[in-house]
Amino acid sequence: MAHQHLSPFNLEIFNQSFCTITKVCDFIPPFVYPPNVIPLIWFLAYFSINTAFTIWLVMHILAIGLALWGANILLESNSLALRTICTISVVLIYGVVRDLQVGNVAIFIAVLILWMFIWARKHQDIPAGVCLGLALCKPTLAALFVLYFLLKRRFYLVFVSVVTVTVLAFLGLALTGNSLTQFLSDASRGFSLWQNDPSVSPYISISRLDLMVVGPRLLPNNPFFAKLFSNLIVLILVGFAGWYWYLQQSLADWSKNIYLAEMVLVCCLSIGINYSQETSSVMLIPAVIFLLNDLLYQIRHCKFSRRRMSIWLAGVCCLAVQTAVIHGWLIGSLANRWNVKAGELPYIMKVTIFALPSYAVLGITLSILVLAISSLRQKQVMKYD
Repeated sequence: MAHQHLSPFNLEIFNQSFCTITKVCDFIPPFVYPPNVIPLIWFLAYFSINTAFTIWLVMHILAIGLALWGANILLESNSLALRTICTISVVLIYGVVRDLQVGNVAIFIAVLILWMFIWARKHQDIPAGVCLGLALCKPTLAALFVLYFLLKRRFYLVFVSVVTVTVLAFLGLALTGNSLTQFLSDASRGFSLWQNDPSVSPYISISRLDLMVVGPRLLPNNPFFAKLFSNLIVLILVGFAGWYWYLQQSLADWSKNIYLAEMVLVCCLSIGINYSQETSSVMLIPAVIFLLNDLLYQIRHCKFSRRRMSIWLAGVCCLAVQTAVIHGWLIGSLANRWNVKAGELPYIMKVTIFALPSYAVLGITLSILVLAISSLRQKQVMKYD
């Protein structure tokens, strides 16, 4: 559509053009990504649809390779066995497999975030800022990192990312023949239609794994209390994460250095407090690295603690829920027994089996918080000794 100088954000134009390439017509939510994604995928339209498909598939495979490479860089061990475990664990995450199946861009966002962290940790703010700016083409997954780097006083990194995303956004508007005001008008119309789509509804959607669906599933007949309950969970989670960040910064003398635990928590919150589909579970790749590094730290420096190991195992079990085996096979196969879009799922199934991915995100975030805070205390004691 952009190559024909048509706006994919306009409802009428989108439906009319979409009907020419697919059998699904009418009442389809228009393009929901911001305009800064247009320049990034513009080149695909120079090829036939089959060639573009092949290129997109190869790009996904390369992105998975970059994710595995970045994970091994962050892993604090040279053991071949542990690196193999790390690689297998990353590949098993359902979002990695699902992104490859449906061609979603979430894997690219996860890779950009991963390498942004690697460069930011080395104080290479220009490549890190460019990565963050590119990742903002899916703001629900990346926007929280802008706030994080502002709190860390890495202003130059944020400046580079803002310049990158601004240039891409205005270039995208120009390529689609849009003005900023027209885009905002079209986007608001499309957003309301998109919110009413069954695959998005927090009451019946089983593809969402964010925490905003917990309340509507538990209290389907009380919208006010359902939303209040979900917001309360998010508020408590953000509060605990903020407390950890304060403790970390206090012990580090308010350093600008970037720590893995902080980055993992921001990744977890990015998919927990915003609308997130099953493809977004690729953002849990840093959680795999954190859990393996934490286990290594405990083995090397600390006495065995049954309580701490229980928390670690709880985090691993929650992470296992987000694998292709459980999320993809178990939940997916069960969902085929009902007409999900018609809301025919039994209540008990909606709040148990089909809510497991959301509960798992909450469990992973809490376990990482507890492990990170306890590690701070252990390091403080070791430093004192």
